[in-house]
Amino acid sequence: MQNRGRRTGRRTVAAMAAAGLIMAISVGLLTGCSDTKIVVTTGLASNELFRIGSETCKLSEALVYLCNEKNQYENVYGIEMWDHNVGDMTLEEYLKNQVVSQLSQVKSMVLLADEREIALTDSEKQKVAEAAKEYFTSLSEEEVSALKVSQEEIQTMYEDYCLADKAYEQITGDEAVEISDDEARIIQIQQIFVPEENQAKELKNKLDNGEDFESLAANYSKASQTTITIARGDKDQTYEEVAFNLGNDEISDVFADNNGYYILKCLNTYMESESEANKEKVARQRKTERFHAIYSDLMEDTISEFQQRMWDNIKFTDYDTVTTSNFFEVYQEYFE
Repeated sequence: MQNRGRRTGRRTVAAMAAAGLIMAISVGLLTGCSDTKIVVTTGLASNELFRIGSETCKLSEALVYLCNEKNQYENVYGIEMWDHNVGDMTLEEYLKNQVVSQLSQVKSMVLLADEREIALTDSEKQKVAEAAKEYFTSLSEEEVSALKVSQEEIQTMYEDYCLADKAYEQITGDEAVEISDDEARIIQIQQIFVPEENQAKELKNKLDNGEDFESLAANYSKASQTTITIARGDKDQTYEEVAFNLGNDEISDVFADNNGYYILKCLNTYMESESEANKEKVARQRKTERFHAIYSDLMEDTISEFQQRMWDNIKFTDYDTVTTSNFFEVYQEYFE
């Protein structure tokens, strides 16, 4: 039953989490989100770590997530990485917080799926069962014992994971978002940046007399790059207003921004392929913003109970015999 193969070239856990779901929900529900009422409690069963609404997370679920993420990181960076800190906490504490946040988000999405009457199809349930069997049989007897997990629990975890992903996709997919060409426009410009206004005016006078913009930028500009591409929102409002109102080959007047003075020249008012790609990116951002509003409404009155002491007592050194790292990879094989 042992599987010691470690796939270091695959995506990290953070990139695999619920196909955008975890990235979309940027709040950690059990780590300070104001939308959720947090109750540190001992009223849960001995094998339950936390509860959100009617959804409960068992300690075994959290251990599966934790050990897989821990081993994924160790496969890339080595075990020495846990000797470092993130701010005022250890990397071990940081990862434990991340795992609880991820699982709480998944459980919250299961609640949202139930509210929206979103369910798995028979085909999806079959894939989940097959994935659970494949992953569980990859565990050694020592790992099963340490994680205190069964195949049925792995199947439930995959069901929640799949349902959370499906709920997110359906809810955001139902939101039609129209993005205009101008909103998504990517432009290419050249820039001159100098700290003194008098120098900027002298350079503008040279440009007005026919000197080459690129040559002057190369000789005088203090900006790290002379030629850049920008989208709306990439720069300060003053800079953006000037840049996006230039025509092709048009040179701006001197303007103040960023503790200095700029002169811009527009090379391309609409970079077609880049703008089309940005249109999709902006649409995704708008959908995510709308999803946040729905998600926040759900969590506003949801009570979360959490056994903090139980989680604090979990130490990486207690799970040295657990080397499994492919929980998320197995899921991706069935649902990519």
